[in-house]
Amino acid sequence: MSKRRRIANANVLGSEVVPGSIMKVELQNFMCHEYFEVEFSPTVNFIVGRNGSGKSAILMALVIGLGGKSTATNRAPNMTEFIKQGSSWAQLNITICNSNVNQDAWKYEEYGDAVVVERRITKNASSYKLKTPEGRVISNKRNDLVLLLDHYNIQVNNPVSILNQEMSKMFLASTDPTAKYKFFMKSTHLEQMIEDYQMINERLENTVRTIKQKEKSIPDVKSDVRILANQYQELSELQDMGNKVSLLKDELIWAKVGDIEKGLKPLESSLTKLSTVHLPNIEEKIKTHRERYNEAEQSVKAVEAESTAEMARYTALESDHASMRQLASAKRRLLMDNKTEQRSKQKHISELESDNQQLSHRIREIQEKNDAQNQEEERAVRKRELQETRQRQKVLIEKMSKTTSGIDALEQKITALNEEQSQLRGDLDHVEAELRSVDMKLRVQGEAKQNRVRVFGRSMPELLRRIQQADDQARFQMKPRGPFGLHIKVKDPKWAAVIELAIGGAMGNFVVHSNTDKNTLQEIFERCMPNRGDWPNMIMMKFRDKKYDVSGQKARAGFPTLYDMLDIDDCMISNALVEQYRMEQCLLIESSEEARKLIIGHCPRNVFQAWTLSGDDVRERGVYTNDLSRRQCRYFGSDPSQYIEQLERDKANLTEQKSSYNNRKLALDRELRGIRSQHHSSKEAQQSIKREMNQIKSKIIELDTIEDAPIIDATAMEEDVNQNNQLIAQCKADLEDLKRKQQQLKQDYEEAHRKHTESLERDSSINNKLEELKNKINEGQRDLNKKLATLNLYLDKKKEITSQIKSFKADKTKKEKEIQDAQALARERCERVNVSRSSRELEQLIYNMEARIQKGTKSSLNVEDVTRRYHEAKRKYEEIKKSLSTLKGFSGKLGATLSERQDTYFRFRKEITLRMNFFFIMNLSQRGYTGKLIVDHDKRQLKMKLNVDTSGTSEETYDVRTLSGGERSFSTVCFICSLWNIMESPFRALDEFDVFMDLYNRRITMNLLMEHASQSSKPRQYIFFTPQDMSTLSKKFKNIKILQLAPPERNNDADA
Repeated sequence: MSKRRRIANANVLGSEVVPGSIMKVELQNFMCHEYFEVEFSPTVNFIVGRNGSGKSAILMALVIGLGGKSTATNRAPNMTEFIKQGSSWAQLNITICNSNVNQDAWKYEEYGDAVVVERRITKNASSYKLKTPEGRVISNKRNDLVLLLDHYNIQVNNPVSILNQEMSKMFLASTDPTAKYKFFMKSTHLEQMIEDYQMINERLENTVRTIKQKEKSIPDVKSDVRILANQYQELSELQDMGNKVSLLKDELIWAKVGDIEKGLKPLESSLTKLSTVHLPNIEEKIKTHRERYNEAEQSVKAVEAESTAEMARYTALESDHASMRQLASAKRRLLMDNKTEQRSKQKHISELESDNQQLSHRIREIQEKNDAQNQEEERAVRKRELQETRQRQKVLIEKMSKTTSGIDALEQKITALNEEQSQLRGDLDHVEAELRSVDMKLRVQGEAKQNRVRVFGRSMPELLRRIQQADDQARFQMKPRGPFGLHIKVKDPKWAAVIELAIGGAMGNFVVHSNTDKNTLQEIFERCMPNRGDWPNMIMMKFRDKKYDVSGQKARAGFPTLYDMLDIDDCMISNALVEQYRMEQCLLIESSEEARKLIIGHCPRNVFQAWTLSGDDVRERGVYTNDLSRRQCRYFGSDPSQYIEQLERDKANLTEQKSSYNNRKLALDRELRGIRSQHHSSKEAQQSIKREMNQIKSKIIELDTIEDAPIIDATAMEEDVNQNNQLIAQCKADLEDLKRKQQQLKQDYEEAHRKHTESLERDSSINNKLEELKNKINEGQRDLNKKLATLNLYLDKKKEITSQIKSFKADKTKKEKEIQDAQALARERCERVNVSRSSRELEQLIYNMEARIQKGTKSSLNVEDVTRRYHEAKRKYEEIKKSLSTLKGFSGKLGATLSERQDTYFRFRKEITLRMNFFFIMNLSQRGYTGKLIVDHDKRQLKMKLNVDTSGTSEETYDVRTLSGGERSFSTVCFICSLWNIMESPFRALDEFDVFMDLYNRRITMNLLMEHASQSSKPRQYIFFTPQDMSTLSKKFKNIKILQLAPPERNNDADA
């Protein structure tokens, strides 16, 4: 059932006629409307409704229905976007008042009091119809619509006539003086005038270029006249050329015979030279170099024989040398053994003497102690002192135990805190590294939102630009392909995270065709990425124009493969990934349990691995698990904003962790300092106790020794001393015997060493001679090889000369046969004639003559024809001169007119600026403000200066940027009213002009707009669109029509 939107409430006042005003707007299947119509008052109209109620649709219908472009609405890129969803067409009917009250109606006899403009939009095109109110079609041409709009000065693209919602919000909120200047220029048509003058100037330049082209063509026309004058003379010369051509052809055929005969002489000369000169010389050189080679070969053989003899001698001496070396080594070992035994005896003597000294000292001490054993009184004193000392020792031991336990407890606590501190430092370093990584990813993703290429690295756009530049300069054999990720799409988004885990490391890679291309690409990497660690990987493989056929190696286990799930638009990148990751053999299985059953233990044929949705990497030898719960896709994610949000959350969590770790670290540092201070104090106390215990222990030992010392018999010690003296005497005797033997052993070793040295010298002499002979052999062999190479070179030259002689003989025989045939063919035409010119000259002469004859025959020129063409060429020449003179006069007048018009433009611009400023000041005074408009045409800026002090105490003006939003909006409305005062238009439409105003400024603005409408010198129609309640205005002002639109319907497709 058809649904219609109607006006919910209307209060109509006034009925003045305004030619060119909008009487009615009717919409069908337009935007979200199935059918909608609205009628307007000829004076002031307020379209009131909430957002979504259809206000902007009426304004869009005005612009589109009166021929405006879709881009002028700031709502859609093309017309089809305005067609209601589900429909294939849309239609707009705009009824324009065509009253003839002032005898100024447009084609009143045809259309009557109104013109209905119908615009129909389809998916493929749009059409126009101009009709009477009764529906009779008068015209379907867009040009008639343009004439109608020009007649009433209706400008749908002029923001002064129609200010849409987007332009209103931007203009009212903007404080940019450049934007306001552009608005002023466009509204006053000054910008259009500049464009028109530029177009006229371009046409003037085109006229000047045409004049120059015609001046250039005059010499060509004059040349044509001269050519025609010469053609008659050429006609008479053609008759004698036929006989000349026949004689020249006779001369030509014998000239060609002569050319062939000339070719025989070089063959004979070359054959004679090769046979009598070159070949004998080569044979003589071959003989000489063969003799030299034989001599060198004999010399090398003689040196090799001498070397063999010396080698045999060296081998024989080597055996003697080895035996002498062994003898010298044996003598040296005996000598060293003797020295070692001497040192051992000497050490034994020293030890015995030291023992004797200690024993003697001990004997004296025992004798002294034995003398003091009878002092009973002293022994009782020492016993009491010993008991007191041991009691003090027990107290110190108990104190030491407590102190040690306390120190151990403190050390354990310090160790635990150190371990916790070390763990905390590691955790803090890890969190900071994670934060740096997240910050880097956020920067990359932020840049990637503007340019997707940046997701593969911040330097990637510059890298791709330089690669393209190098390819344009032909520095690559084949342009490198990459980065890989730019050419890859995942067919099923649910596998995106798994696929990125599997091959994500290759997304920044490049593939190159050759090693040369690889070196060129590395040079580009060095310029774009100074840090080699940032370089993408390069894969080198020969480029081909199709993807690998993987059907033979593809896994067939009833599940899709990684290769199946990727859409790769570059065959070389596809091939590189197949070689690198064996994608055709990687299965994608949703269930981990199913993947394990299929792969582990009995992997099917052509299956390398399987990936699951949970991120498990299942292979025949085991399973590698990965956590995908917090992983966001960097390369294959459908919505980068989700990845950025996750990174932001990760950053916040990491920042909180870092703060927590830092707080804990500070607490640990304070706790450690306190415990270490306690530990230091306990250690000092422990050291003090240890020192006292050591003193007491020494005292107890001393007292025990004195108290319990028995009477010692020193007889055994004295016997030990006597025995040691005997051993010392024996060792000294043995030492003297070893020293005598040492002299003999030393002499034997020196003799054996001398013989071994002489043997080494003989071996060295023979070895030097062998080395000398080896060098001679090598040098002789090199010389022999050179001589052999030279001999082979001359042998090859002989073969070459022999082959040339054979070839020249065959060519000579062939050439003689060719000469005989050519002479026979020439005699068939004529007897031999004398030839004074070359065959090339004769051929060119014959060709030129035949061309002239043929040209004269084809053209069939005669005197009458040449005369006629001459007069035509002369007339054309005169016409060009006349046209040139006319164009020069026109260009001069056009230039003068353009200069005059430009002067008028500047005067008009100045006048219209002054009028606009005057009306702006008057409009500001409605609220008690003062101010002015400052227009700088050179800088293309328009600035507003206001003084909002209504008390009159200050005369200083301020820039609008320093004012409140309502005051800025009021000043901008004053500016628009000023433009209305100086620009003519039958109606004016403003959409949401009061969006930035408060209640007070809105009331002042309403008063200003209504007074402007009531005080206008000519009747005008005003259409205001606002979401605010305007019911109070109807009580204060007359001739107002308020159209209250129904609220939007949110539960069906008829939503406005």
